[in-house]
Amino acid sequence: MKRLVITGADRYEVRDSAPPEPADDEILIAPLRVGICATDLELIDGSMVYLRNGLTSLPLTPGHEWVGRVVGLGSSVRGFSLGNRVVGECSIGCGSCSQCAIGSYHLCPRRRETGILGLDGALTELMAFPARAAHIVSEAVALEDAALVEPTAIAYRAVGRLGDVRGRVVLIVGAGTVGYLASAVLSLVGGAEVAAVDVREANLERLRPLGVRQPRADEVFDFVLEAAGSPTSSSYAIGRLGPGGRLVTLGLSGTSTELRLDDVVINDQEILGAIGSPGVWDEVISLVESGTIRPSVLVTNTLELERFDEAIELVSRREHGTGKVLIAPNVI
Repeated sequence: MKRLVITGADRYEVRDSAPPEPADDEILIAPLRVGICATDLELIDGSMVYLRNGLTSLPLTPGHEWVGRVVGLGSSVRGFSLGNRVVGECSIGCGSCSQCAIGSYHLCPRRRETGILGLDGALTELMAFPARAAHIVSEAVALEDAALVEPTAIAYRAVGRLGDVRGRVVLIVGAGTVGYLASAVLSLVGGAEVAAVDVREANLERLRPLGVRQPRADEVFDFVLEAAGSPTSSSYAIGRLGPGGRLVTLGLSGTSTELRLDDVVINDQEILGAIGSPGVWDEVISLVESGTIRPSVLVTNTLELERFDEAIELVSRREHGTGKVLIAPNVI
């Protein structure tokens, strides 16, 4: 079988490998569509924080946004059948520590993260995956929608960290994939009005059918969600946060950000991080299966695994009109 392997900074290749054998508690999956995200680019160029702090290492097969077909079952697996279409979580806890016991398996000290930490991802023709982290998705759902359940779950959980925003105005800083999906959750499910800023006009254009507007020059917000991941965007988000406001940030910049804690105290503000998507997958899959959320509107390109070079170039250039790029390792 063929799989993509990152071997070092700016070094990767599609190579022939022996097919994996699923363990007793795993399912064997043929990935159908895999999204490329900023984390994958950071793994390739070596800037990803887990590489810099030694938490993960190379070689590694990336790919944590995916949908696939079940083609094999471990001996103890129940609840899945051959042919099921499935998606899978990124963070997979040990299942026995104190964090896992309270449902915070994304913070498990022994966790694995699909295509990032301790578990190869979906940019391959066959993938062995823990059955307890997989979820069945209806055949009626378009592959492009199903492939983006994972970033939709990230956005959904971040929106939940904001609290009750029904009837309120939320500022989104950064309208890329997660920023768009958070805007969709807020406006279509959360009953909030959404304002957004982004350095790319194409991203803002994509938000207009959702009724998202730009913030006024002097406007401050009780709720801000930062999804851009840069020191500039973080400073901007904090600057737009009003007294008593709540900021949820999920963008990783890889650099230090100046934060005036005195201002946070004086203004009685809250700043919350949001990482992972624990406990929200059933809700998110229901939203996608019902058509309430359609993440496929972000997709502009789908390429075969052998064209991964071209896909990376598309994502890196960020030319006008290029949105989400998917890889199709299998067509079955």
